[in-house]
Amino acid sequence: MKTMSNIVAALFLGLTSAASAQVPMVPAPQLSANAVELFKQIELQRTPAVRALLLKGLSADTTDVRGDHALMVAAREGYLDGVQVLLSAGARVNLRNKWGDSAIMVASLAGHETVVKTLRAKGADINQTGWTALHYAAIAGHASVLKYLLDQGANPLAGGANGVTALMMAARENKTEAIEVLLEYGADAKQKNEKGETALDWAIREEHRSAIDVLKKAK
Repeated sequence: MKTMSNIVAALFLGLTSAASAQVPMVPAPQLSANAVELFKQIELQRTPAVRALLLKGLSADTTDVRGDHALMVAAREGYLDGVQVLLSAGARVNLRNKWGDSAIMVASLAGHETVVKTLRAKGADINQTGWTALHYAAIAGHASVLKYLLDQGANPLAGGANGVTALMMAARENKTEAIEVLLEYGADAKQKNEKGETALDWAIREEHRSAIDVLKKAK
């Protein structure tokens, strides 16, 4: 599955995450045999094997060759048991990779609501500077995840790179249910990014008729 960074790079060439410059990044190391095995077992969702590797002393914050830490990989895969084991072993819930992605962000992008809730219960940040879990859920159109994040206090007006909002993301991808949820929770259809564009402008540019209709009805 693509990370939000991949998607953003494709959609918004030239934008950079404001968070990236502010959050310490974890370099991608040369992996030990145990680290390679850990990511293999996470992918296969073999919880006893994951637990055994951690009990051998392997850090719960171990990163793969891309720089994605174990908790992020488990979250992205929707591997709830793995997420819980890693958290119990001391994985830092708000650790980010070099692109600024966190576990709750990639879980939101993938629509793994139970994982999102588990991470949030452990203190996952949903209102950090720059791209947020709300942006990630919006671009993929995961309405139930959006509702949960908003009920948890996620800011519907938050701007990522160049002031891009979650509403703009949803409009760009024609995710009408996501647009409706965001508007219901206080997203501003008239809010502009740093280029002076609104969510409606984005929908018009992409010729998304359904998104245009919903946004035109917004007050």
